[in-house]
Amino acid sequence: MLPITMQYILDYLIHYADAILDRYRDPHHGTPLFFDGCDTYSGKPVTWRNVDGTEWALSNLASQQNLFRFLVALTDLTGEQKYKQAARDAIAWHFRHADASGLIHWGGHCFLDLNTLKVVGPENKNLYHELKHHCPFYELMYEVDPKATTRLIKAMWNCHVTDWDNMQMSRHGEYGRRFNEATLWDQPKNDRLAPLREMVGLSFINIGNDLIFAAGMLYQLAGDEKALGWGEFLMRQYVNCRHPVTKLGVYQYNRPLKIAEPPADENDPGFTMSFFGDRAQRQFGPEYGEIAKEAWVLFKMDDEALNGPEGIYGDCAYAQTTLVRELGAAGRQMLDWTTEGLEAWAHYAYDAQTNEIKPMFADGRDLTGAVIPRFGYYGKQGTPIVRRPLPPHVFLAYVTHWAVSRSEQLWPVVCAMARNFGLGEWAEESPAVNLQTGTADALFLFVVLEMHRATGQTAYLDLAQTIGENLFRTHAHRGMFTPSEKHVFCRFDDVEALALATLLGTLQGKAGAMPAYRGRGGYVHGDMLLPDGSKKNTTDLKTIYTQTRSQ
Repeated sequence: MLPITMQYILDYLIHYADAILDRYRDPHHGTPLFFDGCDTYSGKPVTWRNVDGTEWALSNLASQQNLFRFLVALTDLTGEQKYKQAARDAIAWHFRHADASGLIHWGGHCFLDLNTLKVVGPENKNLYHELKHHCPFYELMYEVDPKATTRLIKAMWNCHVTDWDNMQMSRHGEYGRRFNEATLWDQPKNDRLAPLREMVGLSFINIGNDLIFAAGMLYQLAGDEKALGWGEFLMRQYVNCRHPVTKLGVYQYNRPLKIAEPPADENDPGFTMSFFGDRAQRQFGPEYGEIAKEAWVLFKMDDEALNGPEGIYGDCAYAQTTLVRELGAAGRQMLDWTTEGLEAWAHYAYDAQTNEIKPMFADGRDLTGAVIPRFGYYGKQGTPIVRRPLPPHVFLAYVTHWAVSRSEQLWPVVCAMARNFGLGEWAEESPAVNLQTGTADALFLFVVLEMHRATGQTAYLDLAQTIGENLFRTHAHRGMFTPSEKHVFCRFDDVEALALATLLGTLQGKAGAMPAYRGRGGYVHGDMLLPDGSKKNTTDLKTIYTQTRSQ
């Protein structure tokens, strides 16, 4: 196998970016907006088929944040300003077309159709504003328009926090919800809020974390101390609900308020809705007692779901850690809270022998081998509750957090994870890295670059180059990046290009100039019309970007 030079990879990245700029911006209306992806065989932009048969040409700003980070990185690598300027132009257009509150059209349920330039979204999701593990590129947004970015962050808090006195929130925010920008943060904080209180709505951490991140970034960018105070106050709601003994949890800080009796028939489509009270208690309460609360569920039954412990200790912990790295001393409390959570989960849930996650409630009892006792939100009766392999994004969260916190408890956990993933025997002074690894995951490349940043050990940079070459061989096809050679579609927001650019920047001594990777939150979700005429509630990640063809 011939070696791949870093110059060859850089040339490929330039060609890739040029193709996106030349062929995958709005061809109909003269705007600077990007399509979300393309068919790498036909060259056509990615489309979503609505249930009425209409083809929407996807342009979702929430699914372009890593694309913009890559374009900025490429400008830093080459000195060519057109890449960064293209990202700036797209953001500026969205700011000019924000709604009356300052929100931009964004998220899993609301995006632009570049065929018509209309705001669209699957009917069953009602064009809501949504944030879930997005962590937008606020640094570039603020550079483009500080006032619009400030208003955007405040508008997101305003539309997702529906009652500030008890911190009631919704993952679905309404557009056009006006507010007083000057006084938004001046509302009193209720310090008497009870942990796990009953209230309407679901305070999912994947939306709360995005609000915390946004508030922290507004402090970092604009010095807004009140924003940081509210971000810390919101994070405290989750921390206060951790199990008092184990310190495990939580996915939400409230119990759903029961406002009606559940249907008698479990086949009723609404049977698992939250209107009927805490769904974990309904499904597991007779067997497990008071520990069976939605907030304290630390297992996941759906491999592709965004919830579960991997969300708490992967996506959220990673975003919190990268935020507190920016905040420095101002983020000390958030750092300590995140450290406590990661240490607790590693102690109770991580099996270092098998590299698996133990399923449990927040009391730490291992549920491996148990079965679901009755039908409900978490699955069908009799379904086994199983251990799951540790995913790469959780590994990245642990490595990054160790690098920032230098927790003595986390270092052996990080080393065990590295060993189990075949990356060698790591040591703080003389790591024995595995340069024969076949891993080609972009997140592993970020992991190893994080270790090089933290330790200065050249062995990690050598390993990073090996992973970078593997990644390139596996994912670079037809001038684009795809999950494999047989995959049809390139999703421009996938992180392979950004990871390779970060590697090149590190080798050039420009690691500090590379935009920070924050997560992979963008997606479109709703009812789609399938080729056979059936309708399916799905996401673009599951139904579009997984398509393959035989060679």
